[in-house]
Amino acid sequence: MDFPEVIVILVVALVFLGPERMLELATQIGEMIRKVRQTWDELRYQLYLENLTAKQQPYTQQSEKIAEENVEDGEDPSTRAGTSQDAPNGASEGASKQAD
Repeated sequence: MDFPEVIVILVVALVFLGPERMLELATQIGEMIRKVRQTWDELRYQLYLENLTAKQQPYTQQSEKIAEENVEDGEDPSTRAGTSQDAPNGASEGASKQAD
């Protein structure tokens, strides 16, 4: 739709509706467009969150599986060797300091 066509449509609408009704109609159309945009933005955000969650889900499932395997083996995840609080030989740092 070209600009001259829009002008003709607006002039015809102004003639048939009058200036007061034309302003009311423009206000209603503006509110409707705002609501549609707001709904569309919310929908896009929800889809983004679902997509983000779907991408993270394999990593979460993998870490849950590892935690379940450790629990099945009788290993407490907080006492696993290799954590930042463990010394290289597997003993806690506090125990190795006391032994020195």
